[in-house]
Amino acid sequence: MRTPVRDKTTWVSYFQATCFAWFVFGFGATLPLLRDDLHLSATTASLHSVFMAIGSITAGFTGGPFVARVGRGRVLQLSSIVFSTGVVLYCSGHSLAVTLPAVALTTFGGSTIIQATAAYLSNHQGLAAPTAISEMHALAAGLGIFAPVLVGLGLSLGVGWKPAMLVTAVSVLVLEVVRGKNTNLYGPATHGEHESSHHDVPGPLPRRFWWTWAVMLCTASTEFSMLLWASDVLRIQGGLGKAASAAALGCVVGGMFVGRFFGSQLAIRINSEKLFLGSLVLALVGFLGFWQSHSPILLMVLLAVTGLGMSLHFPLGIDRALRASEGRQDRASGFISVGAGFASGAAPFALGAWADHTSVHTAYAIVPIALTIAVLITSRIRIPLN
Repeated sequence: MRTPVRDKTTWVSYFQATCFAWFVFGFGATLPLLRDDLHLSATTASLHSVFMAIGSITAGFTGGPFVARVGRGRVLQLSSIVFSTGVVLYCSGHSLAVTLPAVALTTFGGSTIIQATAAYLSNHQGLAAPTAISEMHALAAGLGIFAPVLVGLGLSLGVGWKPAMLVTAVSVLVLEVVRGKNTNLYGPATHGEHESSHHDVPGPLPRRFWWTWAVMLCTASTEFSMLLWASDVLRIQGGLGKAASAAALGCVVGGMFVGRFFGSQLAIRINSEKLFLGSLVLALVGFLGFWQSHSPILLMVLLAVTGLGMSLHFPLGIDRALRASEGRQDRASGFISVGAGFASGAAPFALGAWADHTSVHTAYAIVPIALTIAVLITSRIRIPLN
């Protein structure tokens, strides 16, 4: 049975992940604006991606042990509080001394949410996990598309970009009220030698897991390079203004929504390995067209095509990695968070530093290189379905 059970805990997981997606999609639109406000170079502004990586890597190292100690449900609850605090600090900051640690805090909370919800759905949904995880990310992209749009609208109306970002800080706290006090439904704590089906089996992670991990490094590099720098390409190559380029970033998010919405249905009928490989190829083709275009309309269309390809990279990629872990979901989720966090920080930072010395166009060569590596590995290393 590959149709997910859409119960309350599943819906709460979906919407909690959506709150983090809103921040990430909105952050990509606000970073060029923050750079202008604080008069930062591309390299200095890219430090935010490094601090995002610090938050994600820290979440990866601490998430698994914390889940075992206090339970996955309690971890999810505390992560919402940390995440909301970070968003508020980011919006209230007027210097790097505030915005950099705020981004790290936000990403720490958000990454913990992603890895814990993915591990929960993998355990809770069984064979329907690929579909459930795709649905979760489809919803995240579907609602997240409004983040850059509201950022652009806020600029047009003269209220700035901050109200659009504060929406998610409030939403995640409201969600905790909906969740209620019975957090054990998401996985209880482990006491002494007590074992639970919600916790990892003993033993090291298999070799195949590390191949899936390497692919996720490549896709994380691609996704965050697109989300954090695509608006600059729209401004430079397409000639769009600040508000328009911020709102137009919604094209990539829109493509991700469409891909995840239909992808969650395709995952029921089509082998997810073939679907994942196809999504990598589509993203590569879409990006190559986007990279070379100078027409505003064509740039936005190709940005949407790239987003369509990128849409399944994380949901199917993390499902592949969790399957390859052979019953070690929490530990695998932690390493995925560490790897994705490193890649999501290193790639945009390298792109920004390279752009300061050449151009954003030249620096964007990082993306096709990463996608080509991902295609080659995935085509050779297949992960059996459970």
